[in-house]
Amino acid sequence: MKAKSIKGKSPQEIRTTLGNARSDGFKPTLAFVFISIQNDLKAVSELLDKEGIQIFGATTGGEFIDGNIESGSVAILLLDMKPEYFALLLEDYRDRDPEAVARQMSAKAKETFKNPSFIISASINARENSEALGEPLIKAMESVTGKETNIWGGRAGDDFVFNDTVVFNNNLSTERGILMLVLDGDKMIARGEAASGLKAVGTEKIITKASGNWVYEIDHQPAAEMVLKYLGLKLSQEEAETFFPKEGIMFSVSRDKGDPVIRAVGVFNWKDKSFSTLGSIREGDRIRLTLPPDFELVEELSRNAEIISRQELPGTEALLMFSCVGRLGQFGPLIGDEIEGIRKAIGVPLAGFFTYGEFGRTRNGNNEFHTSTCCWVALKEK
Repeated sequence: MKAKSIKGKSPQEIRTTLGNARSDGFKPTLAFVFISIQNDLKAVSELLDKEGIQIFGATTGGEFIDGNIESGSVAILLLDMKPEYFALLLEDYRDRDPEAVARQMSAKAKETFKNPSFIISASINARENSEALGEPLIKAMESVTGKETNIWGGRAGDDFVFNDTVVFNNNLSTERGILMLVLDGDKMIARGEAASGLKAVGTEKIITKASGNWVYEIDHQPAAEMVLKYLGLKLSQEEAETFFPKEGIMFSVSRDKGDPVIRAVGVFNWKDKSFSTLGSIREGDRIRLTLPPDFELVEELSRNAEIISRQELPGTEALLMFSCVGRLGQFGPLIGDEIEGIRKAIGVPLAGFFTYGEFGRTRNGNNEFHTSTCCWVALKEK
């Protein structure tokens, strides 16, 4: 399998770069299209469709094919994967139960390939409760295909508007959709890493009262007060009611198996001293607060990628990356170093985008829905 990555600011630029990519006889069959919601999705889709290229598409919070991050543009990973090795599924879940839709799609995938692997995305309204398109989506898929199934991907974005996002293929685009690229696991390998680069500090604490994605008590103390204590802040009631942290507040949640996952603090409710989390949280979860990333952590992520590539994925042919939009603020200029470091470590064409939530398997652990995490996945033929 051969891969090439291209990018452009307009459909006209994509037409030119696509022509250049095909000038040596390269005939792509599949395109991962990561596009700003400001760009002309329809024109880019029609261009690829006329060339007989199947599309896995999502709008973004920023897109890239290397360490140079773009906005308002299009990033595409082209593959000449054999068509019998993959299938594309897209369903609109509007007025339907998203979990039931995911189970039905997974059943179709299982009928197509005995051993399926998945690259997934989903479109949401980011101002509505989108929890069903996080961890429940993974659980619904695993209920059909099993927990050992590899699931990677990221939810679509919309350039920080936090309104409606879009997923699409050749025939359909939808603001309420679940998109799956199903790979024949007997022919293709999809393997990678879910890494945050955030280091946990301090003693482990227990979530002692929570409901949905709201945390009310940590170690039987008001949750918001515990966070303020960690930040070293003493606020009056008036100050507390208008408080919003300039920097993201992250904590790691331990798992019985595999690496911890990252959860971000969303908003505070000072009437009951609670806060919301981006991503699922449960009573009994063990948490530790985290330090912001630094250059050493970026280098560590690159080294880990190189080790995984060398030991587990020799001959990798293509690379996808799904990185949380929150990392743009957390990492600042280091985010480009992170992307380029991983790309160079693995040494193959890359395309990726900044997401509103990521999907990936933790090291030695399970498939998880992530926040504030970079999930990369390498593709190769067996």
